[in-house]
Amino acid sequence: MPGPSLEQTLGDLRRLVRGARRRPARIGEAAPLLARLLQAARTIAIEPRAGGMAFRFEARESPGNRCVFTCVVHDAADASPLTPSEREVAERLCEGRTLAQIARLRGVTINTVKSQVRQIFRKLDVESRVALVRRLCP
Repeated sequence: MPGPSLEQTLGDLRRLVRGARRRPARIGEAAPLLARLLQAARTIAIEPRAGGMAFRFEARESPGNRCVFTCVVHDAADASPLTPSEREVAERLCEGRTLAQIARLRGVTINTVKSQVRQIFRKLDVESRVALVRRLCP
């Protein structure tokens, strides 16, 4: 009997990563899922990202079923210059959220979010949201 599809495995990995913020102990469960994805994948791009490298992979189960995913590998010695709050704001920007939405989600004022975005831009040496997403987000 065949195992889970690539799409199911990728979905399981996404759910696990989202839940890891609340339950960090579940991070260890990611390795077998990631190994299953990588087993069927080929590398299609490698590019630098903030504090590491991004590897873009493609896997095909059948001619019409293509799965593309990105893994970002960070160098532990090159710790992120962002504070936890700034990292959360950057993640929300990568999701495409507006400043007002981020402020509501975090329970802070929009001016606080604007200030954090300026700090993120300064620390990562980017000048726009597009540049931030290209540099930081998978």
